Amino acid sequence: MNNKPLLITLIALLGLFLLTKFWRANASSSFDPVLSSIDTTRIDLIRATTLTDGEPFELRRVSSAWEAIRGDKRIPVASTKMQGLLGPLTQLEAKRIVSTTAERHAEYEVTDEMATRLEVFQGKKRIADLLVGGFRFDQVARTASGYMRKSGKPEVYLIDGFVTISLKTRFDQFREKHLLHMQAEDLTSLEWNDHAGRKEVITKEDGLWHYAGMEAVDSSAFASYLNGLVKAQGAGFSELTSTKGLIPVESITLYGHNMTEPALIRVFYSDDPLSPWLIHSNGNPEAIFTSDSLGLYQKIFKDLRTFWPDGQ
Repeated sequence: MNNKPLLITLIALLGLFLLTKFWRANASSSFDPVLSSIDTTRIDLIRATTLTDGEPFELRRVSSAWEAIRGDKRIPVASTKMQGLLGPLTQLEAKRIVSTTAERHAEYEVTDEMATRLEVFQGKKRIADLLVGGFRFDQVARTASGYMRKSGKPEVYLIDGFVTISLKTRFDQFREKHLLHMQAEDLTSLEWNDHAGRKEVITKEDGLWHYAGMEAVDSSAFASYLNGLVKAQGAGFSELTSTKGLIPVESITLYGHNMTEPALIRVFYSDDPLSPWLIHSNGNPEAIFTSDSLGLYQKIFKDLRTFWPDGQ
């Protein structure tokens, strides 16, 4: 019996097995899980390009502080807000490679158009260039997955999903969203005006609130409204840089203790049918907020009118 063909087949299979094992071992040893390992104290600039922002913006270190810059807008950024972005860059590691071809970039949302691009600079030297992609949450396993690649490279990496959320930065997240900076218990009077000349006043006397100085107001309910008012935050921002030339539809002026000047909140009409209101406060003069009729506008103005005697 001629066993030569069988022997050749076995040798070929053994060679294929050894070659496959060697390739896998080599591929495994060449996988570097470290996507970013940076001394964040030496970062001077982060340039971010996102799908939602449309145009790039910068986070620039100025002395020991940070600024967010887009066009002619410059916003001071609290160090606590920067930590959510800088922290992951200190030691960012991938769990594994999920794709090595560009054909699957759209699947993982890491195309140049879909991803958030973060370019990190030390002086003029770019020390990291990352594309942060999609986020997936497994309801059954209660685990989150995120995807990322290095700019100019085809490999797609699996990373911790919550890190993806931290790195998908937007310009608006660094903006001040509060309208006011005061304590509700310091307030002693509220004056409301509309464009037709109507005025309503609620004042505090002996710890209780009164409408027009006479009729008692539900002080507990009004205190709750004021607490919500001083804590109110805008969600959307207008691209307008000034309210000059706009005519206010309504305004609220707040008086009280520990205030250098009365707080003034005004609302204007917007030409956006989805967000028909623009809201501005002298407590946060840099921001002009947008609102639909059920959002910030209701919280500030519509809810206040329920305290008028006629509820209008």
